[in-house]
Amino acid sequence: MKSTTPNASPDPLRNHPELRRRLRDRAARKRLADRVSPDLPIDGDPVETRVPTPRVGTLMDDILGDLLTERSAFFDAVCAQWTTLFPDLPARPGRYQDGHLFIYVRTSGQLFALRPKLPKIKKALLPLRSADPNAPKRFTLHLEIHSNLV
Repeated sequence: MKSTTPNASPDPLRNHPELRRRLRDRAARKRLADRVSPDLPIDGDPVETRVPTPRVGTLMDDILGDLLTERSAFFDAVCAQWTTLFPDLPARPGRYQDGHLFIYVRTSGQLFALRPKLPKIKKALLPLRSADPNAPKRFTLHLEIHSNLV
């Protein structure tokens, strides 16, 4: 007796998401080409993948801002005294900008472990601030993750 159900073969593209994506993109480009006037060039990039480019001035300011550092006697004293004040801390002073002292850690676990210790760290750094007459009156501590710590 013959079966009434048709022999349905499995979808040949089921295990090939990349091939499925290519076919879908090719069909989308063909639909676009059908709607466009033949004398105009076709841009193959979909609109959503285009990003606005930064202006050259803004880009150069960002690059130079990363290269230039603010000189501070307070920050130099913090860097010099760090290992004696905090020998067991898995962190180091990273940079100082506008009254903000950034402390670098290697992992997010270290960041979360050090977060409750920030008031004690700040209290330990206060004598360094009072030793320098040009030191900032107030400063804040911030933690940042940097994987390339020495």
